[in-house]
Amino acid sequence: MNVSYDFSDRVVIVTGAARGVGRAMVGQFVATGARVVAADRDAEGLAETCAPHGDRAVAVAGDVSTEAGAEGIVKAATDRFGRLDVCVNNAAVAPHEALLDEKASVWDTVYAVNCRGTFLMTQAAGRVLVAQGRGGRIINFSSGVTKRGSAGAAAYASSRAATESFTRVAAIELAVHDILVNCVSPGLIDTQPKPLPPSMAKGLAARIPTLPLARPGEPEEVGNLVLWLASDASSYVTGAVYEVDGGATVGTRAGHEIVDEDVRYDWVTGRARG
Repeated sequence: MNVSYDFSDRVVIVTGAARGVGRAMVGQFVATGARVVAADRDAEGLAETCAPHGDRAVAVAGDVSTEAGAEGIVKAATDRFGRLDVCVNNAAVAPHEALLDEKASVWDTVYAVNCRGTFLMTQAAGRVLVAQGRGGRIINFSSGVTKRGSAGAAAYASSRAATESFTRVAAIELAVHDILVNCVSPGLIDTQPKPLPPSMAKGLAARIPTLPLARPGEPEEVGNLVLWLASDASSYVTGAVYEVDGGATVGTRAGHEIVDEDVRYDWVTGRARG
Protein backbone atom coordinates (compact mmCIF):
# COMPACT_ATOMS: atom_id res chain seq x y z
CA MET A 1 0.00 0.00 0.00
CA ASN A 2 1.33 3.43 -0.94
CA VAL A 3 0.45 6.34 1.35
CA SER A 4 0.88 9.86 0.04
CA TYR A 5 0.48 13.30 1.59
CA ASP A 6 0.08 16.72 0.03
CA PHE A 7 1.71 19.52 2.05
CA SER A 8 2.15 21.78 -0.97
CA ASP A 9 0.59 24.77 0.82
CA ARG A 10 2.29 24.15 4.18
CA VAL A 11 5.40 25.52 5.86
CA VAL A 12 7.21 23.20 8.26
CA ILE A 13 10.00 23.71 10.79
CA VAL A 14 12.19 20.72 11.64
CA THR A 15 14.78 21.16 14.40
CA GLY A 16 17.72 18.83 14.88
CA ALA A 17 17.84 18.63 11.09
CA ALA A 18 21.59 18.30 10.50
CA ARG A 19 21.58 14.50 10.47
CA GLY A 20 19.68 11.32 11.24
CA VAL A 21 15.93 11.41 11.72
CA GLY A 22 15.81 15.19 11.35
CA ARG A 23 17.51 15.05 7.96
CA ALA A 24 15.17 12.29 6.82
CA MET A 25 12.09 14.29 7.85
CA VAL A 26 13.25 17.33 5.90
CA GLY A 27 13.45 15.18 2.77
CA GLN A 28 10.09 13.56 3.43
CA PHE A 29 8.29 16.88 3.91
CA VAL A 30 9.90 18.37 0.82
CA ALA A 31 8.82 15.31 -1.16
CA THR A 32 5.20 16.05 -0.20
CA GLY A 33 5.47 19.61 -1.51
CA ALA A 34 6.11 21.40 1.78
CA ARG A 35 8.52 24.27 2.23
CA VAL A 36 10.82 23.48 5.13
CA VAL A 37 12.97 25.44 7.54
CA ALA A 38 15.70 23.06 8.70
CA ALA A 39 17.25 24.18 11.99
CA ASP A 40 20.25 22.99 13.96
CA ARG A 41 23.40 24.32 15.62
CA ASP A 42 25.48 22.41 13.07
CA ALA A 43 25.61 24.70 10.03
CA GLU A 44 27.72 22.29 8.00
CA GLY A 45 25.34 19.41 8.60
CA LEU A 46 22.39 21.63 7.75
CA ALA A 47 23.97 22.55 4.43
CA GLU A 48 24.27 18.85 3.58
CA THR A 49 20.64 18.28 4.59
CA CYS A 50 19.27 21.10 2.45
CA ALA A 51 21.55 20.80 -0.59
CA PRO A 52 19.40 18.26 -2.48
CA HIS A 53 16.20 20.29 -2.06
CA GLY A 54 16.94 23.64 -3.68
CA ASP A 55 14.78 26.50 -2.45
CA ARG A 56 12.24 24.13 -0.88
CA ALA A 57 14.43 23.76 2.23
CA VAL A 58 16.12 26.65 4.02
CA ALA A 59 18.92 26.09 6.53
CA VAL A 60 18.77 28.16 9.71
CA ALA A 61 21.59 27.75 12.21
CA GLY A 62 20.24 28.38 15.68
CA ASP A 63 20.21 27.19 19.28
CA VAL A 64 16.73 26.14 20.43
CA SER A 65 17.76 26.36 24.08
CA THR A 66 17.84 30.18 23.91
CA GLU A 67 14.90 32.52 23.43
CA ALA A 68 16.71 34.34 20.64
CA GLY A 69 17.52 31.07 18.91
CA ALA A 70 13.98 29.69 19.04
CA GLU A 71 12.37 32.97 18.04
CA GLY A 72 14.89 33.40 15.21
CA ILE A 73 14.05 29.99 13.76
CA VAL A 74 10.32 30.70 13.77
CA LYS A 75 10.86 34.19 12.36
CA ALA A 76 12.95 32.73 9.55
CA ALA A 77 9.95 30.61 8.52
CA THR A 78 7.50 33.49 8.46
CA ASP A 79 9.93 35.93 6.85
CA ARG A 80 10.90 33.51 4.08
CA PHE A 81 7.60 31.77 3.42
CA GLY A 82 4.99 34.07 4.97
CA ARG A 83 3.39 31.52 7.26
CA LEU A 84 3.89 28.53 9.56
CA ASP A 85 1.83 25.35 9.79
CA VAL A 86 3.90 22.63 11.48
CA CYS A 87 6.72 22.69 14.03
CA VAL A 88 8.64 19.46 14.63
CA ASN A 89 10.77 19.69 17.78
CA ASN A 90 13.33 16.99 17.12
CA ALA A 91 16.48 18.68 18.51
CA ALA A 92 17.99 16.85 21.48
CA VAL A 93 21.25 15.85 23.11
CA ALA A 94 21.78 12.45 24.73
CA PRO A 95 25.04 12.10 26.67
CA HIS A 96 25.28 8.98 28.82
CA GLU A 97 27.13 8.92 32.11
CA ALA A 98 26.95 6.84 35.26
CA LEU A 99 24.70 8.45 37.86
CA LEU A 100 27.40 8.83 40.51
CA ASP A 101 29.87 10.32 38.02
CA GLU A 102 27.57 12.65 36.10
CA LYS A 103 28.31 16.36 36.40
CA ALA A 104 25.55 18.86 37.06
CA SER A 105 26.74 20.90 34.07
CA VAL A 106 25.93 17.98 31.74
CA TRP A 107 22.52 17.60 33.34
CA ASP A 108 21.89 21.33 32.82
CA THR A 109 22.86 21.08 29.14
CA VAL A 110 20.52 18.13 28.54
CA TYR A 111 17.59 19.93 30.13
CA ALA A 112 18.42 23.18 28.34
CA VAL A 113 18.14 21.57 24.90
CA ASN A 114 15.63 18.79 25.45
CA CYS A 115 13.19 20.55 27.78
CA ARG A 116 13.70 24.29 27.56
CA GLY A 117 14.33 24.04 23.83
CA THR A 118 11.07 22.17 23.28
CA PHE A 119 9.24 24.70 25.43
CA LEU A 120 10.74 27.72 23.69
CA MET A 121 10.07 26.35 20.20
CA THR A 122 6.51 25.40 21.17
CA GLN A 123 5.93 28.84 22.63
CA ALA A 124 7.38 30.74 19.67
CA ALA A 125 5.60 28.58 17.09
CA GLY A 126 2.39 28.57 19.11
CA ARG A 127 2.25 32.36 19.21
CA VAL A 128 2.52 32.54 15.42
CA LEU A 129 -0.05 29.78 14.89
CA VAL A 130 -2.53 31.49 17.23
CA ALA A 131 -2.03 34.83 15.47
CA GLN A 132 -2.61 33.23 12.07
CA GLY A 133 -5.90 31.74 13.28
CA ARG A 134 -5.67 28.63 11.09
CA GLY A 135 -4.69 26.05 13.70
CA GLY A 136 -1.58 23.97 13.22
CA ARG A 137 0.53 21.09 14.45
CA ILE A 138 3.35 20.87 16.98
CA ILE A 139 5.16 17.53 17.20
CA ASN A 140 7.61 16.91 20.02
CA PHE A 141 10.10 14.08 20.47
CA SER A 142 10.62 11.75 23.38
CA SER A 143 12.28 8.34 23.78
CA GLY A 144 11.51 4.80 24.86
CA VAL A 145 13.82 5.24 27.85
CA THR A 146 11.01 7.13 29.60
CA LYS A 147 9.31 3.79 30.26
CA ARG A 148 12.21 1.67 31.45
CA GLY A 149 15.40 2.14 33.39
CA SER A 150 18.57 2.50 31.35
CA ALA A 151 21.98 2.75 33.00
CA GLY A 152 23.73 6.02 32.23
CA ALA A 153 20.57 7.76 31.01
CA ALA A 154 19.47 9.63 34.13
CA ALA A 155 19.53 13.10 32.58
CA TYR A 156 18.35 12.05 29.13
CA ALA A 157 15.54 9.72 30.23
CA SER A 158 14.14 12.17 32.75
CA SER A 159 14.29 15.04 30.26
CA ARG A 160 12.32 13.00 27.73
CA ALA A 161 9.73 12.13 30.38
CA ALA A 162 9.41 15.84 31.08
CA THR A 163 8.83 16.44 27.36
CA GLU A 164 5.95 13.96 27.36
CA SER A 165 4.33 15.70 30.32
CA PHE A 166 4.88 19.10 28.72
CA THR A 167 3.24 17.83 25.52
CA ARG A 168 0.06 16.96 27.39
CA VAL A 169 -0.10 20.40 29.01
CA ALA A 170 0.54 22.18 25.71
CA ALA A 171 -2.13 20.07 24.03
CA ILE A 172 -4.71 21.23 26.58
CA GLU A 173 -3.80 24.91 26.39
CA LEU A 174 -3.56 25.10 22.60
CA ALA A 175 -6.57 22.95 21.73
CA VAL A 176 -8.86 25.99 21.88
CA HIS A 177 -6.86 27.39 18.95
CA ASP A 178 -7.13 24.14 16.94
CA ILE A 179 -3.41 23.52 17.44
CA LEU A 180 -2.72 19.83 17.96
CA VAL A 181 0.32 18.87 20.05
CA ASN A 182 1.61 15.31 20.05
CA CYS A 183 4.81 13.44 20.87
CA VAL A 184 6.79 10.79 18.99
CA SER A 185 8.90 8.33 20.99
CA PRO A 186 11.43 6.46 18.82
CA GLY A 187 13.21 3.34 19.91
CA LEU A 188 16.38 2.00 18.34
CA ILE A 189 16.73 3.78 14.98
CA ASP A 190 19.61 3.13 12.59
CA THR A 191 21.22 6.55 12.33
CA GLN A 192 24.82 5.68 13.20
CA PRO A 193 27.56 5.87 10.53
CA LYS A 194 29.26 2.57 9.82
CA PRO A 195 31.41 0.89 10.91
CA LEU A 196 30.22 1.13 14.48
CA PRO A 197 32.63 1.38 17.41
CA PRO A 198 33.33 -2.18 18.65
CA SER A 199 31.64 -1.69 22.02
CA MET A 200 28.48 -0.31 20.38
CA ALA A 201 28.44 -3.02 17.73
CA LYS A 202 28.70 -5.72 20.41
CA GLY A 203 25.87 -4.27 22.45
CA LEU A 204 23.57 -3.90 19.46
CA ALA A 205 24.37 -7.39 18.21
CA ALA A 206 23.04 -8.78 21.47
CA ARG A 207 20.08 -6.40 21.82
CA ILE A 208 18.56 -6.23 18.34
CA PRO A 209 17.43 -9.86 18.07
CA THR A 210 15.47 -9.40 21.32
CA LEU A 211 13.29 -6.67 19.78
CA PRO A 212 9.86 -7.96 18.69
CA LEU A 213 10.61 -7.02 15.05
CA ALA A 214 14.29 -8.08 15.42
CA ARG A 215 15.69 -5.08 13.56
CA PRO A 216 16.41 -1.40 14.12
CA GLY A 217 14.03 1.16 12.67
CA GLU A 218 14.86 3.41 9.75
CA PRO A 219 14.74 7.22 10.08
CA GLU A 220 12.01 7.35 7.43
CA GLU A 221 9.82 5.08 9.55
CA VAL A 222 9.85 7.72 12.27
CA GLY A 223 9.18 10.37 9.65
CA ASN A 224 6.16 8.43 8.40
CA LEU A 225 4.45 8.87 11.76
CA VAL A 226 5.40 12.54 11.88
CA LEU A 227 3.84 13.07 8.43
CA TRP A 228 0.62 11.51 9.65
CA LEU A 229 0.55 13.65 12.79
CA ALA A 230 1.18 16.75 10.67
CA SER A 231 -1.62 15.87 8.24
CA ASP A 232 -5.38 16.30 8.30
CA ALA A 233 -5.67 12.54 8.87
CA SER A 234 -4.81 13.08 12.55
CA SER A 235 -7.43 15.79 13.11
CA TYR A 236 -8.82 14.19 16.29
CA VAL A 237 -5.49 13.37 17.93
CA THR A 238 -3.79 15.58 20.50
CA GLY A 239 -1.80 15.09 23.70
CA ALA A 240 -0.75 11.60 22.62
CA VAL A 241 2.62 9.85 22.80
CA TYR A 242 3.34 7.40 19.98
CA GLU A 243 6.07 4.77 20.17
CA VAL A 244 8.01 3.93 17.00
CA ASP A 245 10.17 1.20 18.47
CA GLY A 246 9.45 -2.11 16.77
CA GLY A 247 7.50 -3.23 19.84
CA ALA A 248 10.36 -2.74 22.31
CA THR A 249 8.08 -1.04 24.83
CA VAL A 250 5.75 -4.02 25.09
CA GLY A 251 8.28 -6.81 25.43
CA THR A 252 10.92 -9.01 23.83
CA ARG A 253 10.77 -11.25 20.79
CA ALA A 254 9.39 -14.72 21.49
CA GLY A 255 12.21 -17.08 22.36
CA HIS A 256 14.61 -14.26 23.23
CA GLU A 257 13.54 -13.43 26.77
CA ILE A 258 17.14 -14.29 27.71
CA VAL A 259 19.72 -12.90 25.31
CA ASP A 260 21.60 -15.68 23.56
CA GLU A 261 25.23 -14.72 23.14
CA ASP A 262 25.32 -16.81 19.94
CA VAL A 263 22.68 -14.59 18.32
CA ARG A 264 24.03 -11.68 16.32
CA TYR A 265 22.58 -9.04 14.04
CA ASP A 266 23.95 -8.77 10.53
CA TRP A 267 24.06 -5.09 9.54
CA VAL A 268 24.73 -6.05 5.91
CA THR A 269 21.68 -8.24 5.34
CA GLY A 270 19.51 -6.51 7.92
CA ARG A 271 18.57 -9.81 9.61
CA ALA A 272 19.12 -11.56 12.88
CA ARG A 273 21.44 -14.53 12.52
CA GLY A 274 22.67 -17.28 14.76
